[in-house]
Amino acid sequence: MSVYKKKGSPYYHYDFQLHGVRYHGTTGCRGKRDAEEVERRERQRAALPDLQRPPITLDEACGLYQDKVEDTPSWPTIRYMLAALISGLGAKRLLSDISQRSMQLYFSSRRDGRSNSTVNREIENARAVWRHAEGTRYDIGEMPNWKALRLKAPRRPPRELSFDEEARLLPHLRKDVRDAVDFMLKSGWRRGEALNLRWSDCNLAMRTAVTRIKGGEVVNRALTDGLVSIIKRQPKVCAQVFTYECQKSRGKRRKGERYPLTPTALRGPFKDAKEKAGVEEFRIHDLRHTRGTRIVRQTGSLAAAKEALKHRSINTTLRYAHVLDEDTRRALDASDSRNSPEAETDEERKAS
Repeated sequence: MSVYKKKGSPYYHYDFQLHGVRYHGTTGCRGKRDAEEVERRERQRAALPDLQRPPITLDEACGLYQDKVEDTPSWPTIRYMLAALISGLGAKRLLSDISQRSMQLYFSSRRDGRSNSTVNREIENARAVWRHAEGTRYDIGEMPNWKALRLKAPRRPPRELSFDEEARLLPHLRKDVRDAVDFMLKSGWRRGEALNLRWSDCNLAMRTAVTRIKGGEVVNRALTDGLVSIIKRQPKVCAQVFTYECQKSRGKRRKGERYPLTPTALRGPFKDAKEKAGVEEFRIHDLRHTRGTRIVRQTGSLAAAKEALKHRSINTTLRYAHVLDEDTRRALDASDSRNSPEAETDEERKAS
């Protein structure tokens, strides 16, 4: 078994014949030991053709994954990440030919102007593409080391919108998008769940709505009187409940007409309102965090927050447990009461 380096190439290559057929190519490895392991696997595949899986390009793998997730609320975000992945790594590259180094270089480039947490979400999305292709029995080569690709991201308590910030932010929002933001704040729904809400999903008489949550599961959601009121005052101009007024004619869209509200259409008005209100480091998703925090603070119940936010696991809801610290402080203060028999005052010690 042997591997070699081509002139001008930093990688080892393999080249062998089996049953009169030549097999050759790059190992994608700079180290000889790793390259020899790649050659060993190639020889095994050549010797056992029945075990070979068909190749798949990155573009095809992303399309395959799209078929699985395009009906989920997070699809607009996933679509953006898939497009960036294809552009950065190459649509026609085989998954089996994309090396760990290529992945490292790509995700390093994605850090430009983006937080580590944002890049980690893109890494998780790429991981889902690879795993789905593998599960569909395509040749993905060696599964990338996703853990090694992840960046360090500090875990901080969820950002909560204070009531004072809320009073400043909402009036600065453009009128055509204000209700959608207020709905997300009052309900704790994810952005995709709220923006994808359709009139046919709502049963206002029963104060319920059906939504598709993260992961694609369809659930029944309770609506408060305040949420019902927000929905009722929306103009019925299309299937979606929340719409926006086009500010500038472009393509088929005309100024003054209303269209379904999208993350892109909401981004600008939300950013402008934050700047005018002086609200810093606050994302649209933090509206959900604010609702979760307020539920736990008012009820002391993580279970209630879990149900309202439709978390699959209580471990996710535990991130809101920090608001219970005040209860812990009161318990510590109570246990340190000076009325305790063991707590002797200075005067009593002096008298003895």
